[in-house]
Amino acid sequence: MTGGSAMNARRSLWIPWALGGIFLVFLIANGVMVYFAGRSWTGLETESAYEKGLAYNDTIAAAEAQAALGWRVDVEAGVAGVSEAWIEVRLEDREGRPIAARQVWARLARPTSEGHDREAALTAVGAGRYRGVFDLSLPGQWDLRVRIEHAGGVYRTSRRVFLNSDG
Repeated sequence: MTGGSAMNARRSLWIPWALGGIFLVFLIANGVMVYFAGRSWTGLETESAYEKGLAYNDTIAAAEAQAALGWRVDVEAGVAGVSEAWIEVRLEDREGRPIAARQVWARLARPTSEGHDREAALTAVGAGRYRGVFDLSLPGQWDLRVRIEHAGGVYRTSRRVFLNSDG
C-alpha cells in the first residue's frame, strides 16, 4: 500500500461510524416515541366497533325516524356546589306541547379519559321536564348523552358541555 492509499483508507474510516450513528439516532428517537405513546394512552376505545359498523344503516334509519317526529329537545347542564352537576331535559312535540316519556336517561362521559363516566335516570319534574344530579368528579368538558324511551321507541341526543365548579 502506498502512502496516499493508506491515507485515503484512514480518511474513510469515519463512514461506518457515521452510518452506525445515524441508526443509533433513529433507534433512540423511536424509543422516545414509543415511551410517550405508551404513557399518553387514555384507554379509550370503541366497544363492539365491528357490530356498530354493521348496524350503521340501522342507525341512519333510526336518526331519520327521530327527525320525522319533529320533537324539540332542550338540554341544559350546570354545576350545583363544588362536586355536583345538574342536568335538565325539556321535551316538546312539533306544536310545542310537553311530551311525557316513559324514562329519560342521561350519561356524562369524559371525552379525554376513561373511568369517570356517570349515568342516571332523570326524574320527571312536570310539563315535559326531567332533571337529575350527578357527582362531578372532574371539572371540564363532558359528552352528555340523553336517551328518551317513549311509546314509539327511543329518542337520542347528545351535546358537549363544559362543567366547571368555579362558576
